[in-house]
Amino acid sequence: MVLIADLRLLSVLILDKIPDLVSLPEGLFASASLSSIKILSCPKLHSMPLEMQNLSSLKSLTIRWCKELSSLPQSLQNLTALESLEISNCNCLISLPDCGIGGLGSLRTLSIENCSNLTSLSSSLELLTLLEHVTIMYCPNLGSFPAGVQHLSSLRSLIILSCPWFDSLPEGLQKVRTLHCLEISSCPNLTALPEWFKDLHSLRSLTIYDCPNLTLLPLGFNLLTKLQHLSIQECPELQERCIQGSREDWLKIAHVPHKYIGPPQVKRPRKESTSGSSSVQASFQ
Repeated sequence: MVLIADLRLLSVLILDKIPDLVSLPEGLFASASLSSIKILSCPKLHSMPLEMQNLSSLKSLTIRWCKELSSLPQSLQNLTALESLEISNCNCLISLPDCGIGGLGSLRTLSIENCSNLTSLSSSLELLTLLEHVTIMYCPNLGSFPAGVQHLSSLRSLIILSCPWFDSLPEGLQKVRTLHCLEISSCPNLTALPEWFKDLHSLRSLTIYDCPNLTLLPLGFNLLTKLQHLSIQECPELQERCIQGSREDWLKIAHVPHKYIGPPQVKRPRKESTSGSSSVQASFQ
């Protein structure tokens, strides 16, 4: 049996498929050498350690399929080297800790998926000025996107999938000059893109999928001169308006070199998939 005291030089910790684990042993996170932690398929785990200040080298934290996990500690803010945070299939999680998230000054990737009871994201999200990639999927009870998006000055990709609360892009997004990739999928309450959408001058890839009530593109869409990839699928009226030729929105998109308008070529990933993250993140140099 390995003692906790023997783990001081551990750099990667994976806890996988431990059905009776209720809480993590005291001292498990004592190693200042830990760079990656994955906690997977621990259905009875209900809390994380309150004190996490020793993890000064931690760069990646992944928590998946821990359905009894109800909260994350405020001490999350001590993970000052953390670059990637993924939380998925944690159905008892209601909110993210405000101070805890705001202290993650090195965070570059944030993914929140399949957290069916999550009602709010941290209001301190705006403090994450190095954050580059944000994915929010299958979180039906979120109230809205937090304010302060304009302060995410490094944001490169934003993916919103199957979130019925999502009915408009956050106003602050118009001031983000680094956004390269935007994907909006299965958001039935989205009825329009804002007129300021034309101000997203850095946008290179746009995917709109299964947003049946989105019926037209905003004026000035043709000013997105850096847009290289455009996909519009499962949006019947919008697709009709974008048919090549004399249709109303064709002139707005004619300049885009790579576009696909029509029925999906492949099926979208199912929500109940247990193979991990189902999103595809585009990266542009």
